[in-house]
Amino acid sequence: MSKRLWCLILSLGCCGLAMMPVAALPQADPGRLPPASINTTDAIARATWTYLSSPQTTANHLPYSWWSPTLSGGDYANPAEIGLYALAWLAAYDLRRPWSPSWAATEAEVTAVLNQLRTWQTGEQSHQPHGPNAYTNSVFYQWYWISWNPPVVGDNTGDNQLVPSVDNAWLAAALITIQEYARANGHPALAQKADAILSDMDFTLWYHPGSHRFSWGDVQNPQGGTLADYYSNENRIINFIARALGHLSADEFRLSLAALDAPSGTYNGITVEKMSWDGSYFTYAAPALFIRETHTTYGANTLLPANQAQIAYARDQGYTAWGLSDCYDVGNGGYVQQGAPPTARAGDPETRPGLVTPHASGLALITPLAGEALANLQTIATTFPCAYEADRGFRDSVMTNPSASDYGQCSARFSALAQEWLFLGLVNYENGFIWRYFYHHPGVLQAHREMYGGSSVYLPLVLRSNV
Repeated sequence: MSKRLWCLILSLGCCGLAMMPVAALPQADPGRLPPASINTTDAIARATWTYLSSPQTTANHLPYSWWSPTLSGGDYANPAEIGLYALAWLAAYDLRRPWSPSWAATEAEVTAVLNQLRTWQTGEQSHQPHGPNAYTNSVFYQWYWISWNPPVVGDNTGDNQLVPSVDNAWLAAALITIQEYARANGHPALAQKADAILSDMDFTLWYHPGSHRFSWGDVQNPQGGTLADYYSNENRIINFIARALGHLSADEFRLSLAALDAPSGTYNGITVEKMSWDGSYFTYAAPALFIRETHTTYGANTLLPANQAQIAYARDQGYTAWGLSDCYDVGNGGYVQQGAPPTARAGDPETRPGLVTPHASGLALITPLAGEALANLQTIATTFPCAYEADRGFRDSVMTNPSASDYGQCSARFSALAQEWLFLGLVNYENGFIWRYFYHHPGVLQAHREMYGGSSVYLPLVLRSNV
């Protein structure tokens, strides 16, 4: 295998991140480690990848939104889950572990995903029982029924044909990373497929020039729904992607960021400079899988203290572990909002006090608290036998409140989005894979400079391999 070095030195926002002490939560007895120990990131990554690539949890090269060994259903997917699934294949291959997929398998799977997206987008798929599979041959709907052959958009009931801004933004971020990986590693056909989809996506569909805000979107109406209003809700990824793709001018981008609410709040002496609405951890950290925010003032003053507040709050409540972020409830329970203070909204940030999701720790791996995140994952796996399986990874949630009647119970579900976030967080922790390629895109670099300014940061080196 021949390799040549591509050095990527980019001018991005940069500032030091000070580590602040956080009181440790109770740790499990190391003697209780399962046979497939999770005391290494490789073991967690291998288990999570086994789930993501399993025939049981996929259909027609697309991921089940959720899968359960005891519940039926879940065989639908949204644009975010689909994009992150394709990206996870490249990330798994790039790790070059004994369990990593071959390039032939990776290329075939990613190509199949991109082909499906393109046939939906262009209308080339003649099977359209519920109408066009993409909105105006541009962006994608909320839910697709992936077990149909071929897969199609859900019927026009509920939110199946909602046109979601944030899920399309996650898809576009994944496509940019796939495109730049393919360009950097000599796979022009793959790059062209990703570029074709991106070129026809239009984020101005959601933009309101008068308020400089984006809509969340509504059924058959991207201008509908509420306006995305908080900086630390995940919606800032929409602003970033719209600018990176050239859909917003520099002035509009600046105004769109300034229009977002950014209230400050404090919990137990920990100040979060830009609070999210409900304190759900993914709203802070998920955009940072792509935008390298950990090395910005936002990372120092918001991401890091939000994580510290999570840990401190869980300790103060007497929970066995931390990780308060939206997830499925234990057993057959549905999706619930979970967060930790401080929050912009009034009232209790938890729907189910003590319900913890491992994906929060996966996302925290990209912060300076990676050590605490790994310890927390191990605590969850070793304290609660139902929470982790060596061939599937982590279930979506576990109840960690010792005073709860269902203490120690776990969700019946494994969630695609949670598994993808956890896996990609692990990969970024290991080698900066997403940042390494996302920032190859000149629009991404420009958007970062305009969003955070600053001096220089050195991203991971890019190695090109002949496969």
